[in-house]
Amino acid sequence: MQATLIENNGNGRKAYDSLILDNPKAFSALNSKVALKIVKALSESPASAIDVSRKLKLHEQKVYYHIRNLEKAGIIYTISSERRQGMIAKIYSVVSPVISAKLYDRGLEIKESFGFELDRKSLEFLSPLVFDTKLNSIIVVGDTYSHGRFDKSSDEVNYMVDLLLFFGRFADGLGSFGKLDVKIKDSDLKNNLILIGNNKTNSVIERLNSKLPAHFDETGKESIISKISKTTYSDPRIGIIVKTTNPFDSSKKILLIGGIGRRGAQAAALALTKYSTMFMESIKSFDDIVKVVRGFDSDGDDVIDSIKILE
Repeated sequence: MQATLIENNGNGRKAYDSLILDNPKAFSALNSKVALKIVKALSESPASAIDVSRKLKLHEQKVYYHIRNLEKAGIIYTISSERRQGMIAKIYSVVSPVISAKLYDRGLEIKESFGFELDRKSLEFLSPLVFDTKLNSIIVVGDTYSHGRFDKSSDEVNYMVDLLLFFGRFADGLGSFGKLDVKIKDSDLKNNLILIGNNKTNSVIERLNSKLPAHFDETGKESIISKISKTTYSDPRIGIIVKTTNPFDSSKKILLIGGIGRRGAQAAALALTKYSTMFMESIKSFDDIVKVVRGFDSDGDDVIDSIKILE
């Protein structure tokens, strides 16, 4: 069971995604220094049991034993699997940074799902795209018919519902919420823009792609290049969220939410919705933002349902 925990630490409040264990006895899986070391290692980076064994210099069987207990308790989970030397290796990660137990059911029903601190950070992240509870930008999605230099159609509109719920939390009434890229005029480009998709599915993204701090490969290869880390990402599960100055008008901002393909777009949308706490906590400055995320299909249903922030 997931929840949001608000910590009052004397210097302000901090929000965490929290795992609530229905059975307090599940905490016994953490009753070992080795188990705690394994959780810490997996919190730093998803890994297989063998990877953890090598990193911590522990016997493989001991690591496997604790990983089984931690997974059974629901503290860690399998995010993916990889084929290695003819074998399938499970990749594990930690469910939440905070674990708690519900001893009895006497909670208060609340309507808001975000904490105050998360709301404040989200508003700062969206400024000036959302201003004074109003949408102060144009949302641009790709046409669902094949178009543009790459003759591609867009299916990112499938993830717009969750994104609109996120934007709608801070903006009263989104109206028709946006325009198709093929309907955008040159005068529209001089506004604050929220761009959904990639350079193949959204012609507006293609027009400014080379000017972005993280951009899609101009040659048409299925990859994203970060000018910040000098890294090229080619995993189809890679998504990006970029907030930067609008090159068509330096007084305006652009927010790009997209990915290499369908799964990358899902990962980027999840970062802003289901994993807002993690995403907002990772931001150091709200002026210019470049975030690269990788999505994971943890339950094997062909839907990205968890993410890791790579940069």
